[in-house]
Amino acid sequence: MLVTQLRLRFLVALLALVLLCTALTLLFLIAWHRRGDTYALALGALLSFFASVITAMVTLTYLHVSRRSLAAAEAAIALQREQWEARLTVQPRFWMGIRSETTDRFAHRPLTVTYRRDRAENGQHYYDSVTWPQFVVDVWNDAERSFRLAGYRLWVRDEDHIAIERPLSGFVVPPNELRSFAVTQELIALTVRQRQFQERYERPPCEESVIGLRLHYSDWRDDNRSSRDDYYLLLTPPLSKELCIQRVERHA
Repeated sequence: MLVTQLRLRFLVALLALVLLCTALTLLFLIAWHRRGDTYALALGALLSFFASVITAMVTLTYLHVSRRSLAAAEAAIALQREQWEARLTVQPRFWMGIRSETTDRFAHRPLTVTYRRDRAENGQHYYDSVTWPQFVVDVWNDAERSFRLAGYRLWVRDEDHIAIERPLSGFVVPPNELRSFAVTQELIALTVRQRQFQERYERPPCEESVIGLRLHYSDWRDDNRSSRDDYYLLLTPPLSKELCIQRVERHA
């Protein structure tokens, strides 16, 4: 059992040290009996010097090995701390898309909005209705702690003065779960460059809009933070046959 726990090279070194000590002891005894006390004292002093040197070398080697082991242990502890903090640090993942009304017929029913459109050929106008499906923001929590979503901000890129901010009450996302909230009315208002939703507008919606989205949340540290900014390209008829939205790169 003892042999299996100790390294073979340690046993070899220990055996070599025992043999060396035995040989030196025999050499000292033989020299003492043959050449007297004076030679024995000189030889003993020399052997004591060698022993001191060996002790110092062993001590330095032990300190070097201990320092390397301590550095490796500290690195392992730091890695574990980073992994643990990464699991506890809340970084909400979110994306915006169209929610099918079949998922929840009442909560996600379409909205019909009427717009005024002008005829370029005669200067007259007419009213057209567009049915908007429900646009929602899905928020995923992949951390080990819950976080509270305090609110969100929507704006039109390059037109920061046209922005809509909304608070959210009691919106908590548990660990490894998905929560959603609707932003259809805000998107409708932004397409006509307004901040308030109406069912009738005296101007047509912009056929193409780049919408920015940012979340405000607090984690278990109770600190108010903001997420990254995501941008989505929103296309409305007649540029697109139907309403559609897709994520675009930040530099786009």
